[in-house]
Amino acid sequence: MNKKCLTILLIALLLLPNALFSKDVLVREEGKLCIYFLDLDVDATAEDKSGDSTIIISPEGKVMLIDCGHPQSGHQVIDALKALAVDHIDIFVASHPHIDHIGSFAQIAAAFPIGQVYRSALEYPTSQYASFVSAIVDRQLPVTILSEGDRFSFGDKVSVRVFNPGDPITYPANYPANSTQFVNNQSVALKLTYGSSSAWFGGDLYMVQERALVTKYGPELQSDVAKANHHGGDTSNTLTWIKAIKAKIVVAMNDGLDSMTVCNNYKKYGAEYHLTQLDGTVRVVMDDKQNYTVTDTKDSWMN
Repeated sequence: MNKKCLTILLIALLLLPNALFSKDVLVREEGKLCIYFLDLDVDATAEDKSGDSTIIISPEGKVMLIDCGHPQSGHQVIDALKALAVDHIDIFVASHPHIDHIGSFAQIAAAFPIGQVYRSALEYPTSQYASFVSAIVDRQLPVTILSEGDRFSFGDKVSVRVFNPGDPITYPANYPANSTQFVNNQSVALKLTYGSSSAWFGGDLYMVQERALVTKYGPELQSDVAKANHHGGDTSNTLTWIKAIKAKIVVAMNDGLDSMTVCNNYKKYGAEYHLTQLDGTVRVVMDDKQNYTVTDTKDSWMN
């Protein structure tokens, strides 16, 4: 066997496990609430991580997109939406204006009609935020500013309650210099409720804001499914938070495992812990009676 053939054979063998064990999770399940935590990636030139993007399809087929990742990841979000036969987005939620959460919005808005944009009042003087605002203005998309205490409906069967940010937003001196934690703590934080089932999306909340929410709301935060705050990092996801939210299924969207301690703590308190970098895109399907089915694109040691 010549060297070229041997190289091809070795590459094929390396790819074989993924081919054998990869699952197609980008399929709908009618009459259920389906959540797709997308596995995104960026190349080595990217100035930030790939970020968060979650597709949610209501029992009657409405589509919500929470965040849309880094600009380099936009095509992956679009491909996932098309794989799910999405032809329009009913609701887009921008959790906060960092590049890894709203970076590809202009691409998404060009590819799909969007019925409603929800965002916070936070202003952020960056080129990516300017692109986000321009896409909204250019396409005349309706916008609603969300803050603590607001509620809205996602179809006829799913209600959404907003826990963060507060109103008004008070900017620190010298903003936006050294503002990463401040901006993350202004994340739009949502709890979706479908019958007795629930799901939490808290953007990039840091531990200070987690603590404030636990102090104020306590058991009202409890959610069966949760996106790990701030990509599963130890800037967030304290034991106090983990005990309060009491999640059964937790998904961290990240290009790597930021904190083994966070992973272990969620597991210690009864949660399955999924990481998109290892598990691929994660689909959670739920009915309205706290019955859940979780499917990872790839098998990993995480679960």
